[in-house]
Amino acid sequence: MKPTLKAVAKEAGVSITTASLVLSGKGKISAEVTSRVLEAARKTGYRKKQYTSSSGKKSSKYIAVLNYLSWDYEWLFIKPFITKLESVFFNASYFTLLMDINLQMDTEELFRKILASGAAGVCTIHYINEHLFEMLEEIGIPVVIINNSNVQNRFHSVCVDDFQGAYEGAMHLIELGHKEIIYVEYKRIDVPTVVADRYIGFKKAVDEHDIPFSPDSRITISDVLDLIQLEDRLSIPFKSEERPTAIFAHDDYIASRIIYVLSKMGFTVPEDVSIIAPGDTLSYSETFTPQITTLSINTALLGNLAGDLIINLLHDDIQDLRVLKVKQQLIDRGSCRRV
Repeated sequence: MKPTLKAVAKEAGVSITTASLVLSGKGKISAEVTSRVLEAARKTGYRKKQYTSSSGKKSSKYIAVLNYLSWDYEWLFIKPFITKLESVFFNASYFTLLMDINLQMDTEELFRKILASGAAGVCTIHYINEHLFEMLEEIGIPVVIINNSNVQNRFHSVCVDDFQGAYEGAMHLIELGHKEIIYVEYKRIDVPTVVADRYIGFKKAVDEHDIPFSPDSRITISDVLDLIQLEDRLSIPFKSEERPTAIFAHDDYIASRIIYVLSKMGFTVPEDVSIIAPGDTLSYSETFTPQITTLSINTALLGNLAGDLIINLLHDDIQDLRVLKVKQQLIDRGSCRRV
C-alpha cells in the first residue's frame, strides 16, 4: 500500500494541511516542523503525487539546473553545460529552471524552493549537497551531478576522467624529454576529488618513469588570485641551479597566471619552461589569451550526456546507479617544447 499524505502528517504529529504545505514548499512553516515532516516523508517512503501521472510518467515539465560558481571565471567553462542541457530538455518537451546557488544556502530552504518550482528532476553543476539530494530522491525527484565526482558512488554522475587526463598530460611532458617538472595547484574545497585525481594521475606518470619528484616540487597556493603568493612559491625552484623545465598546472586558469608571474621573473613559455594544464576555462579565441596546451574537457558532451541521463531517469528507463566519465583530449597550442 502506497504511503499517503495522511500517514506523513500522523508520523510528524502535524495536520494534513501543514504536511502538504511543507512538501509543496509553500507557506511559512518553522524549521523544526519542516524538519519533522521531511523526516516523516523519508521514513514512510512518501512520494508526492504531483510528480507522477497515472501512466507512471513524470507530470511536471520542468527540470531544475543548480548552478554553483566558486570562481567568476568558471562561467565560460560552465556555459556549454547549460546550453546543451537546455537543448536536450527542449527536445524532450521539458523546460529549464536555472537556479544560482551558493554554499551558504540552507538545505531545507533550497529543498522547499525546488519543490515550489515544480521541478520533476534536478541537474547540478559542481554543487554537492548529499542531504539535499537524498531528500529529493526519496520523494521521487531524480538528481544528476555534473562535473563533480565526489559522491559518484551514491548519485548519478557525469564527469570527466581527471585521473587519466592528468596522467596523459604528464606523459606528454615526459615524451618531450622533461625530467625537471613541478606541479602547481590551488585549494578547491568544493571539488577535493578533482584536486586529488589530477595530482595522483600526474604522479603515476612520473613514478612509472623514475623521474625524481620531491614533496617540494608540488606547489599549492591557498588563493588562485594571490599573485604575490604564487610568485613567492615559484621563485624558490626557479632560482635554484636545477630549475624546472616544465610545469603541470591544475588548470589553465592558474596556468595563465603562472605565465604572467614567470614573465615578471624573466622566463618565457615555452623557450625557458613548458607548461600544460587540464581545463579550457579560458577563451582561446581572444588575442590576449596565452595559448596553453591543455587536456581539453568536452563540456558540451558532458551536458548532452547529463541531459539524456536525467530524461531517462524521469521516464524510469534506468534503475541502477550510473556514472559516466568523459576522456580529456590533448590540444597542442604550442606551450610545450622538446628538450
